[in-house]
Amino acid sequence: MKSSILLAAGVCLALAAPAWAQGRGAAGNAGMRFQGMDRNGDGVITRDEWRGNDRSFRNHDWNGDGRLSGDEVRLSGRRENRWDDPDTEGAIDRDDDWSDARFRALDHNGDGRITSGEWHGTTELFRRIDRNRDGFLSAPEFTGMDDFDREDQFADLDTNRDGRVSRGEWHGSAAVFNALDANRDGVLTRSEAIGSEGGARDEFRSVDANNDGFISRGEWHWNASAFDRLDADRDGRLSRQEWDNSPATVLPRQSAAYRAGYDRGHQEGVQAGREDKPRHWDLEGQRELETADSGYQPNIGSREEYQAGYRAGFRIGYREGFRNP
Repeated sequence: MKSSILLAAGVCLALAAPAWAQGRGAAGNAGMRFQGMDRNGDGVITRDEWRGNDRSFRNHDWNGDGRLSGDEVRLSGRRENRWDDPDTEGAIDRDDDWSDARFRALDHNGDGRITSGEWHGTTELFRRIDRNRDGFLSAPEFTGMDDFDREDQFADLDTNRDGRVSRGEWHGSAAVFNALDANRDGVLTRSEAIGSEGGARDEFRSVDANNDGFISRGEWHWNASAFDRLDADRDGRLSRQEWDNSPATVLPRQSAAYRAGYDRGHQEGVQAGREDKPRHWDLEGQRELETADSGYQPNIGSREEYQAGYRAGFRIGYREGFRNP
């Protein structure tokens, strides 16, 4: 009788235990993203277990708690939409909403596919999603759940900085890797992952769907506060000058720390753009944008405002350096 009671209690405990606890190891975490990195099978990936650099880990640590768990490692997990972030630069380059509703919003002409002209993110991300290489994104490609590593770009994955991404450095699905690996040599070169386009991407033109030289609220895909922040003359539309955060319209309204950061960032951005000109456009791969505190001293003022100014200046300076001799 006693053994029967113990057996029943054991069954109840097993049913009540979390899913990851019922099956330790890879087999028990079959529905987990990056399961191969979870060495102890506890359903959590620590920085020590992560195969990649710090920036890559931060991309996937959605809540910033220093570990990957919950929705961060669940195959069906979705990051809280970041496309409405007031930081429009980051939001454009790293779209995070892969829902049907988002697809329809980006499909301006309603033809059931997203062209490169309707796309506002990076060429690299477009190529990764365009699995059949027809130059368009279909709804299944856009919403596809098998590519669960869209947060990382080439620079994030190339951990050893050898200009290639091996299967050991790749975090996504094998199907996506194989689709990108055009010559089937088991590694991804920069051209395979990003494409051969070497020119600077014109974000303004991609958002200006009707090509009238302005971005209306109807063409805007991010939140209203971001639009209002850029709309310096408050006419309800964004000109290219406002979009580019022209120093003439933005800097006078900012703090001394922001302006100091802007000046330093612009200077270093121009230099970085000139250095990259013979190679490839790689604004998001710049390490300076991660810390954005080059030249900062406490007596300048707020570090956060300095960093915001630095990033704005660096982005504009990089474009200038890349486009001009």
